[in-house]
Amino acid sequence: MADPGKLSDDYSYQMLPNTFVHVIAGAFGVFGNALVLFVYSRYIQDNSGTRYFIPILAFVDFVGCVSNVTQFHLDNTMRYIYPNVYLCKVLSFLMIMTGGFSAHLILVIALQRYMMICRPLAQQMNRKYCRIAIAIICIISAGYASPVLKFGGLYDTYVNQMVENSTRKVHVSICHFDDGTNGWRVMVPYFGTLLLLSFINIIVTSGLYIPVTKTIYRTLSPGRGMRASRVLEGDTNMTSRETQSTSVERFAMVEMSRQSIRANGTLSTTLTTPASSREQRARKNISVMFLVIIIVYVVSYLTSLVTQIHSFATGIPLEGYRLNIYFFCLRFNLLNHIANPYIYWFYDIKFRQEVCRFCCHGHRDRYSFSA
Repeated sequence: MADPGKLSDDYSYQMLPNTFVHVIAGAFGVFGNALVLFVYSRYIQDNSGTRYFIPILAFVDFVGCVSNVTQFHLDNTMRYIYPNVYLCKVLSFLMIMTGGFSAHLILVIALQRYMMICRPLAQQMNRKYCRIAIAIICIISAGYASPVLKFGGLYDTYVNQMVENSTRKVHVSICHFDDGTNGWRVMVPYFGTLLLLSFINIIVTSGLYIPVTKTIYRTLSPGRGMRASRVLEGDTNMTSRETQSTSVERFAMVEMSRQSIRANGTLSTTLTTPASSREQRARKNISVMFLVIIIVYVVSYLTSLVTQIHSFATGIPLEGYRLNIYFFCLRFNLLNHIANPYIYWFYDIKFRQEVCRFCCHGHRDRYSFSA
């Protein structure tokens, strides 16, 4: 007798390596993003706004990890006996929305750094503009993810199964972004638009951060940009009364002084103190941190996008190690939801210090950081 449950068990056994990888990766992602949310909500108060987006990105990545890993696990272990059509629709919606939200938020972070470092005299992104950007991203992401609530569902199809030395077609229902009632005339333009938006987002994000990287590393040589280092990376000792515009004015004065030095062809001698060395290291660390976040985003999304395009053109391998490799590459964008907390830990000294202090001393008072 044909049995969809047996088909699911066989498929689950084939996908065991993939299941193991994404469950472990998801656990790291949930833990890391929860830790970022906890530390920022309890111990770090960002007065200058330069870290405004980090806890928001952590929340989106947390939801993205939970929804993606849940859907991947159900698809791997219960592919032909998916438990509920509404669960399929909600998880599909959350996967698209959190992926888009995270990608667009990284673009806004790149824009914020570009304005702060490359255009210090221009209007900066204060908290008002940051909140507006979040609202716009939320509306856009929910807007292009919402069609899945209508289109998505359980796709009815037939799968071949060996029963008593003969092949029989078994009716199964698979969770899919298209439940089969809309056809390619609807789904191809929809997913084609999503792919195009993803490529545009990647190109714009990379284009914004390339000049940021160049500007920062031009100032890393000894004796150049020492006084600007705090503003470049937000690593200042501003009190809560100081505003973002004050930082911009300071940076502008430093830039004008630097240009005057270049024009006169002379360079004043500055003492390299331990404090200035720490400032320079902190400036470089934060800059590299955002650069690595963007690189991880670009690589993870490009891998998934290229795999999707390849599968549309050539078809999906159905068994063996090729099936695992295919789904590993297709789901590689999960890395974007997982990696950020560990990038913060590696490069962000303040975040690392707060985590260590909490682990060593337990409950502590909320501490205010301007960076």
